[in-house]
Amino acid sequence: MVTYNVAGLPEGISNSHPLANHPPIGDRLNQYDLALVQEDFAYAGELRRKLRLPYQSRPFVRGQRLDFGDGLSVFSKFPFAEPRRTAWKSCHGITGHFFDCLTPKGFSVTTLELAPGVRLDVWNVHLDAGFSDGDRAARTAQLAQLAEAVRLHSSDRALVVGGDFNVSSAEREQLAVFQRETATRDACAVTRCGQPGRIDRVLFRSSPAVTLTAVHWRVASGFVDASGLPLSDHAPVAVDFSWKAN
Repeated sequence: MVTYNVAGLPEGISNSHPLANHPPIGDRLNQYDLALVQEDFAYAGELRRKLRLPYQSRPFVRGQRLDFGDGLSVFSKFPFAEPRRTAWKSCHGITGHFFDCLTPKGFSVTTLELAPGVRLDVWNVHLDAGFSDGDRAARTAQLAQLAEAVRLHSSDRALVVGGDFNVSSAEREQLAVFQRETATRDACAVTRCGQPGRIDRVLFRSSPAVTLTAVHWRVASGFVDASGLPLSDHAPVAVDFSWKAN
């Protein structure tokens, strides 16, 4: 699987060039069994133009809305239902601090069918950005909201939680609290990846029905343009998992 913030805000606002970069991003996502995407905001058609994974969450249609949706998309070779989306109850930043409150960021959840009768809950998340006390307080509240949702929805089911956590090294205790409350493990820590400070993360846990094992963590290569420049202002994080039905 891969998790990737694709920097899909409109040209001129985005820190990247999504109009040109989204088609090659979609093409490169085809090599994965599961792709979790954040900031799929303004260029949903371009992102999906070369994307051939058979199961895809519906693209956001802006219509008369002023915002660009939550930006959370899921693509997979495994079947899944349309994700259920929840906006954060707390955010920080309307006229500054990365403007997190101008669009309903939050989390989504769906269930993959790995094989007949073998299911895995998949959570896609995007927490507030920023470095101020208000940003950190918002992320703490968001982690608490997410933990409660995981407890209520996923209960004793196997799951992965991937996305752009925006959690800094100074907030490791808040992340540790979330992991204790949800009994999740960090794929980077389990595989001793050597880059524990990355804000793009994949957490996971097994269940009585499914044993999930993180085998390999890496920063995915190949997500660059013809000049060798990154296709987004984030690097994609990929994790290889093995699984066994008990």
